[in-house]
Formats: sequence, structure tokens, C-alpha cells
Amino acid sequence: MASNSPLSSSPTSVSFFLAYDTAYEEIDRDSSVTTSKSRSSSDDDTSDSSSPITMKEFTKALPPILRKQKEYERKSSSHQECQTSALRGTKDDPVNALFNRLDLTLGEWKKYAMFESKKNYTRNLIATDDEMFTLLLLCWNPGKESPIHDHPCDGCWLRVCQGKIQETRYEINTETDRMDVTSDVVFEDDAPAFINDSMGYHKVGNPSTSTPAITLHLYCPPFNQCKIWLDPSHASSPSKACMCNYSEYGVKHSCEMFEVNMI
Repeated sequence: MASNSPLSSSPTSVSFFLAYDTAYEEIDRDSSVTTSKSRSSSDDDTSDSSSPITMKEFTKALPPILRKQKEYERKSSSHQECQTSALRGTKDDPVNALFNRLDLTLGEWKKYAMFESKKNYTRNLIATDDEMFTLLLLCWNPGKESPIHDHPCDGCWLRVCQGKIQETRYEINTETDRMDVTSDVVFEDDAPAFINDSMGYHKVGNPSTSTPAITLHLYCPPFNQCKIWLDPSHASSPSKACMCNYSEYGVKHSCEMFEVNMI
């Protein structure tokens, strides 16, 4: 589990320019902790709840489920709220189950797949209601990865559309001020994976040196900023990064670099 201790601020404030999707250049393929792992699909009890759905059906069905969860949390005790949070990303999570039903074989995501050779990866917006969820397609160039980052939301669900994806998870060691690796896995199938800040922080990347990779990400609710760590040996000195989409709804648009300050 990640430490619940608040992250301390950097003693000095340093301004610089940084794109969230260009912070890191290469994945260290010599890591001794990398393993291959296949995720199990969520099992649904009825044929109705396990039938494949289209992207349009998914984005229509998702908001009511999320609103129902939020309403339940508002009426629940702290203990019940913790129980609800613990179910996220499991087979008993209705969001996870719905996300797993999304039929990736239809290829609806392909029109959103836009790469840029100068970036580690691109963030391509598929759908959002600007309140409950954001659905993004991330296109990873070979050998590129994200910085270590948090998720200032209820969580991130991920599915692999093409290629392989490597995920390295970290927890903050408050005694050493380091971010310690807790797991390092490679996902090859399209079953959902999940993470939130109670489970730790992570970086994601494409371990292949020759083949691009594509992943589908669901964030609930949407967020515009997150913390990133460029140096895992200084856990108390994260940076703040602003989200920037390379394309929205299948249309590429220009995006300037965002200023990032040490926090």
C-alpha cells in the first residue's frame, strides 16, 4: 500500500516546461523484476450482463452507474465507503464489468489512434461528459513510457488494444524518501487492469523496441492535473503536470507545452 503520509513540498520552487507525455525517453529493459502476466477477464453471471457492447453503448451506460455509486457513497458511512472503494477494479465492480464488455474487436477505437514520432505517446480523447468520466486512447511509440504518476480520481481502468504494455508500480518509502518498486508486469491481453492511489503509483510504457502499442484508459472522474515523479529517489519532490490531448474526438489539434512547477 502506498503511504498515507502527505507529500512534503520541495524547499525551492523551480519553473520549467514539461509535457506529461514526453517526460521519459527510454524504458530500462534490463530490469530484473519484469515479469509477464495475463489478466483474467471479469466473470458475469448472466448472458445479458456479459454480452459485448459498442463504444456508444458503453459511454451511454457508464454515467448512470457512476452517479449511482456516488449517491450511495454520499449516504454511506466511512466504513461502507471504504468497502465500496475496495471493490473498484474487481469482478464485483459494475464499472469494471461494463468496461470489460466493451468489444475491442469491432475496431471502433482505430479512428482515434494517432501517433506522433516526437512524443513518447499521445493522449487521444474518445469521450467525456466533463463530470463523471474521460475515455482516452493512448498510442505508445516503441520503447517509450510515461513518468511515474498518481491518479487524483477514483481510479484508472486500462485495456490493451494492440501490442504489449509494461506497468511498474511504486510506493513511497517515507524513511528513505524513495519510491520503491512493488511490481513490474507486462500485459498482453485486453482484460481490464485497475489502479488508484491507495494501491500505489505507476508508470506505463511500451516494452517493445519495434512495435507500437495502444491502450484504452478510463478515468473516473476526469482530472486536468496530476503529480509526476521524474526522480524516484526524491519522493517528496514531485512535479505537477497538466493533461494535454493530442486529438479530441478523432480530430488532431495543436497543443502547447504546459508550465510545470515543483510542488
